[in-house]
Amino acid sequence: MTQSSLVCPSCGESDLEGGLIVGRSPGVKFKKHRGIAGDLTGVPLTRGFFNHSAPALRCEKCGTVVVPPER
Repeated sequence: MTQSSLVCPSCGESDLEGGLIVGRSPGVKFKKHRGIAGDLTGVPLTRGFFNHSAPALRCEKCGTVVVPPER
């Protein structure tokens, strides 16, 4: 991915750099709370079969990572 024209939602000063979030099965998920089911439940953020990935943007200044919604 390339440099984004979006501004960081945390520090508001830096352009966000494009890249990927990566993980392995069962994939990277978003959960509101940690639970007994671990990473088996939650909202999937990545796609793939063995190696999972999703497009993401990261602020070079403060390290905030933004996952844009699917289109």
